[in-house]
Parts: sequence; C-alpha cells; structure tokens
Amino acid sequence: MAGGIKISISGMDALVKDLHSHSDPGDVERIVRKHGAQLQSRTMENMDATYTRGYSTGRTKNSTALNITNSGLTAEVAPGTDYFPFLEFGTRKMSARPTLGPAFDVQSQMFIDELRNVFGK
Repeated sequence: MAGGIKISISGMDALVKDLHSHSDPGDVERIVRKHGAQLQSRTMENMDATYTRGYSTGRTKNSTALNITNSGLTAEVAPGTDYFPFLEFGTRKMSARPTLGPAFDVQSQMFIDELRNVFGK
C-alpha cells in the first residue's frame, strides 16, 4: 500500500467465528467484494471532485486498485502513487484533500449494516 497507510477494524476474531458458523460463507465473500468495489468507485469519484482539473493528471485515480485476499474475506483499496499520502493528509505547505478516508467512512457503515443483516444482529 502506498505510503504505508493502513486502516484496520478490530473485532475480527468474533467475526471470523461467526463466519465459520454461517450456513453460506459465499454470502460474506460477495458482500466483501461488493463493498470493496464500491469503496474503490466512491474513492475515485471523490478524486474527480476533489483534485483540481487542469492540475490533476488522473494518475492517482487511475492507480487506485482493489485487491481481494484472505479467501475473499479482505478487500483492500489503495491508490498506487507514492505521493497519495500527501494528497490525503496534506503537508505543511498544502492542505489535505482527503478522498479515501471519506469514502471509507461512508462505505464501512454500509458494509457493517449489510453484515448485520446477514447474521441477523
């Protein structure tokens, strides 16, 4: 992941235990893939709206990739440019222009809500 930015969610042990007891683990894999793709799309849309036209080359947006790992239980969305952390968090000379963080805030809640529906919680 570019710049070493990593976001993790705690409580994974309990989730994995529930996943193994669920009657159709394919449901969870579909949910992870769906919300990973939506996170990627939402992040790229945020980049279109946030990065200044004429200044932006689209390199960061076009480098934003979705990677599904851990037998379909992990979705990672990561822009591939080395300078992405500077755009997301700013520098002492440049204001932050967050795109991934706001997308994650929205998408993670939708992801959690859908998992709760699947597990009836």
